[in-house]
Amino acid sequence: MLKEKAEQVVTELAQKIISSIGPSKLVVGLSGGADSTLVLLIAKRVTELDQRYSALAVHCIHGLDADDPVWFNHCHKLCESVGVEIRTPKLNIVYGNGRSPEEVSRAERYRALLDNLDEHSALLLGHQADDQIESFLLALKRGSGPYGLSGMRFMVHDDRGSLIRPLLELHKSEIIDIIESLGFSHVFDISNTYMKFERNFIRLKVLPLMRERFPGIDKAILRSSKLCASEHDLAMRYAKDAYERAFDRERLRLDISKLDVSDESLMLSVLRLFLYEKLVMTPDYNAVLDALNLCRISPDQCTVIPLEDGYEVRRFRNYLYIVKPSVCNAHGQFELEAGQNLRLDDFLYSLEPCEDGFACDRVVLDFEYTGSMKLHPKKRVHSREIKKLFTEYSVPSWERDSICLVRAKNTNTVLGLGALFVTKEGALENSSALRYRLKIERA
Repeated sequence: MLKEKAEQVVTELAQKIISSIGPSKLVVGLSGGADSTLVLLIAKRVTELDQRYSALAVHCIHGLDADDPVWFNHCHKLCESVGVEIRTPKLNIVYGNGRSPEEVSRAERYRALLDNLDEHSALLLGHQADDQIESFLLALKRGSGPYGLSGMRFMVHDDRGSLIRPLLELHKSEIIDIIESLGFSHVFDISNTYMKFERNFIRLKVLPLMRERFPGIDKAILRSSKLCASEHDLAMRYAKDAYERAFDRERLRLDISKLDVSDESLMLSVLRLFLYEKLVMTPDYNAVLDALNLCRISPDQCTVIPLEDGYEVRRFRNYLYIVKPSVCNAHGQFELEAGQNLRLDDFLYSLEPCEDGFACDRVVLDFEYTGSMKLHPKKRVHSREIKKLFTEYSVPSWERDSICLVRAKNTNTVLGLGALFVTKEGALENSSALRYRLKIERA
């Protein structure tokens, strides 16, 4: 390829990014391979065309390969030559419990890249047409539905931020041709030849045979992927309305009573949207099915569905929750004054001003109580046992260890139960000018 043609391709892709998003910091996931090298050159071209944009390269150190220093040095020299800042976070990759090194590495790499985003950033990734084809076949092997088969999009904007993949219309051979025409080299990753990885097996064994027998297979797969994407997008528009009616964003829970659990097609789409609230990668189909079964069984079940990064799906009454279990093994009593914070295991306790609170700025947090103890919330006519109040106030079982009695330091009067309510006794007027309520946060 002539250098002029390669320059034209880079400029056209840079202009496509500019036309897609406003002025941003472009964060490039840089491995040092041909694909990410071209993405870096495109990001740099964007900053040359419009100085309101900036570029940052992030090279993740996996710590699993003896060639890590080679990649590290190459990426530093590359960024220095094109004038782009580079950051090199070290990943903490711990695999096992059914998760492969490849899976964990991918999840940790995404997490490290996303850590460099803010509201005015976009993450640029080097996935290209060959990756799209391989992903389609991998998804087919795993029994994925339209979403898994739909592949990657040029731009995705969600809670993670903006993710842009500018190379999806180019094949690997074209990419190598472009960067070499521009005078740049790349590092070859020897792990791309390891047959223990499914993607490599498909790339090196399956696809060559298919291309030999079916010369148009690449175009056919890419076309099928786009059709699946259209079908999925149409289904999501329908599912989105049902999801929004049932989703409580503040407490990160799904109201099962507002959904027709017998409509399996709709439920699977809604649950996939729900799991995406916390997952970085595509939800595992079995996890979605397990969540559907959890919606259908008795609300008194203690079933736990494990997800990535320590999150879990749990059910309490008519709600499905996504939670990350926290620890609170507090015992005994702890003093707390207004203006102070008290850290107990994974939780932080403080007193916050509240017009409808108790008039006491020095309290004792008491974790030594039983569920049979009765309290009288100020808005109830009668007192009731704490274990029944937990149910009345929709407190899931896994949150109850962090909830304590709030007592007045001087009189020992019970002023409230955690952040749930103020008692009738605690609401009584006195000479204090300020009123408070307990605030409990995850530390």
